[in-house]
Amino acid sequence: MTATVQRPVRVVCLGGGWTAIYLARSLKKAIRRGDVELTIVSRDNFHTFHGFIAEMLTGKVSPTNITSPSRRLFPPARFHNAEIKSVDVEQQTVTTSRLLDGKEKVLEYDHLVVALGSIDDLSRYPGIAQHAFQLKTFADNFKVRNHLLAMLEMAEIETDPVERQRLLTFIVVGGGFGGVEVATELMDYFRRLASKEYPGIDPAELRVLLVHSGERILPELAARQPKLIGYAERTIAKGGVEVLTRTRITAATRDEAILSDGTVVQTRSIISSSGTSLSPLLDLMPYERDERGRIITDVNVQVPGTDNVWAAGDCAAVPHPQGGTCPAVAIYAMYGGRQIGRNIARQIEGKPLKPFKFAGLGDACSLGRRKAVSHLKGMRFYGLPAWILWRLFFWWFVPTWERKADIAFDWLMAPFFGRDIVGVRVATPFGLRREHYETGQAVVRQGEVGQQIYVIASGTADIIRETPDGDVLVTTLSAGDHFGEKAVFEQTRRTATVRATSALEVLSLGQTEARALAETIQTFGAAVRELPNEPQHNPAPITPAG
Repeated sequence: MTATVQRPVRVVCLGGGWTAIYLARSLKKAIRRGDVELTIVSRDNFHTFHGFIAEMLTGKVSPTNITSPSRRLFPPARFHNAEIKSVDVEQQTVTTSRLLDGKEKVLEYDHLVVALGSIDDLSRYPGIAQHAFQLKTFADNFKVRNHLLAMLEMAEIETDPVERQRLLTFIVVGGGFGGVEVATELMDYFRRLASKEYPGIDPAELRVLLVHSGERILPELAARQPKLIGYAERTIAKGGVEVLTRTRITAATRDEAILSDGTVVQTRSIISSSGTSLSPLLDLMPYERDERGRIITDVNVQVPGTDNVWAAGDCAAVPHPQGGTCPAVAIYAMYGGRQIGRNIARQIEGKPLKPFKFAGLGDACSLGRRKAVSHLKGMRFYGLPAWILWRLFFWWFVPTWERKADIAFDWLMAPFFGRDIVGVRVATPFGLRREHYETGQAVVRQGEVGQQIYVIASGTADIIRETPDGDVLVTTLSAGDHFGEKAVFEQTRRTATVRATSALEVLSLGQTEARALAETIQTFGAAVRELPNEPQHNPAPITPAG
């Protein structure tokens, strides 16, 4: 009689972050023995190390050195690079689609690990999605880095004082660890560059504002380490960052940030480091959620009512050994993944599960200029010693030795060769863009070169012609109306200003895309060419400039 070969237990992990990394490490021996087959599913084939985001933005660390290739992180586990489309907990399957063309594949599992992390909350205030920069993904961070350098390049040659102010004013939203580190590093970075690389910029022109809704910054330290917050507040004030507490952004536009106290800040750079939401994939699973929408687990990091579903990281409410639930901090995702791996192995072996006991090591936050605050097992550190501890702590957790070496090399070379200030221009994606404007703001201005056409999605705007005798109201536009076609297709300057008279949402189509559409679809091109010169009622025609 032929013996039946027992197949390995199939474990599928949704997400390729810290939970997945430590899950794979914990199950490594079981995978090599053939007891477990672990598949990690992620749309990115790399892991982003967020601990050094501020240093990457400011040229201390090369952009790719905060990423580690997934195929060097997870072996002997399998890596499945695709988008997660759906999860069927009854059939115990996960459906994925490849990024090229959406072709689907079905994965079967015996154990499911939910480690989807979190995503940016783009509903906090009008204009955040269109006019604020996020720091969640590597692509987001790379975009911010290049944008910052572009602002300096443009400011160096800008002569209009109002526009110059916009270019050299930077707002960071969120006074937690991430926001404080970014704001303080930026202030130090800009001043260094202005004194060494950009002679046309006076360091006194540079403004970095840190906007925080709470009473004090660094709320992560409020309960147990208020003394560290006091030191951080004093250090940040000396460094020149303007801290606005008990303040929120109520709207973001192309040219301005509107604050909750009514202040309007002229800026082209709003960096969001606060507010996250959870993946919509969680809605496909019938598991109990807490008030923040996270999947609730028991002390064993297992989803109650199941014996094969586990969750950790930002998307999970894991009980903290000292009460409450674990915060959305990377180190808890690491230890959560490790505990899940150990418990899966124990369950396979018929042993009782063990509870999650990790209660934390400490916290650290860089304050720029080689200063930081930190605490380790209750011991407080300030200034340079805290900064050294902060760097060493985060460096140790970089997931591969290859990247550890790369980052250490960057640090060693920076004092000799300076910061990397190469700004890579990333092509803007084709297609429509949604833009937000507040009452009184100009969407287009008379005399500008036309580069976009617009369709109003909601709100109203006035077409105003500036004449020697004063401004003339031509007409009012509302939802469904469009403007800007003639200036784009005839490569002329705008013959009028379009100004929002209420909160305004518009769809814009760039010059290249609009022309390609007109050349491809004859009816569209013909319709555009038959449009009257803008504005429709022209009381004082002006010959378009060059």
